[in-house]
Amino acid sequence: MKIVMAYIFEKHVIYPLVIILFLLSSKVIAQNDTIFFDKKWKTSTKEAAFYYRIKPSKIKTKDAIGYKIKDTDSLFVINDYYLTDNKLQFRGYSTDYDGEYLVGKAEWFSENNNLLDSRDFNYKNYNKNKFEFPKWPILYLDYKIATKNQFIGGLEICLDCKNDNKLFLGAGYGITSYNGTYYGLPDLHLSYNAAYFLFIKGGVSDKHAYALTGISLFNMMDLGFGYSQQFNNNTTPVIKGFTFGATFRFTNSNTVYSSLKMM
Repeated sequence: MKIVMAYIFEKHVIYPLVIILFLLSSKVIAQNDTIFFDKKWKTSTKEAAFYYRIKPSKIKTKDAIGYKIKDTDSLFVINDYYLTDNKLQFRGYSTDYDGEYLVGKAEWFSENNNLLDSRDFNYKNYNKNKFEFPKWPILYLDYKIATKNQFIGGLEICLDCKNDNKLFLGAGYGITSYNGTYYGLPDLHLSYNAAYFLFIKGGVSDKHAYALTGISLFNMMDLGFGYSQQFNNNTTPVIKGFTFGATFRFTNSNTVYSSLKMM
């Protein structure tokens, strides 16, 4: 008799109770996975909502839009619906959870399920169109004055940028004028920039050699004094004597520029 009563109790009481608890928990989970919006797309309660969004999930960027985006491994899947009839209002992908920065194809629909608008937020060429100074090599602009002004531009490489002391090897080309005539001026130099804002630089052209020393402002700009020596005093242009020099570096590499360290 006890076994029969236990069977009846389990069948008619426990099973229905388990089913009710399951349905209630499912409803709570569904509510937590749904975001409601009013007509102005402000988050609201279900009672005041006009739209709703299923909690965004994540998908690999290439799987979503067919190509990779720099520094973006995955995107959020955004699906919005009309609350009145559960029809799709919007679908697309976004880099953020709130769906404000759309990527790839996005589509908007009317309540009649007609396509209202479709746009392609294409970031495939975003990084190519955005101007950036190359991380390697380094672009440098140089001004020196000895007997005449010298303007030089070229490229440098940082031979050892992991340490605080930097060693820059550069090659470039510029111009100088002498007696109303302009001359091309190649440049090859080596600059040792110490961690404590000092540098020593030596270089040559096809006409002269020079050496400079001075201060470096975080390796962004070097200002120094030195001396230039002409290889042949009988050739022009004449570049010799005490020399002032200024070098400016432009790069995207964080290891090139020194940072100010607080004691």
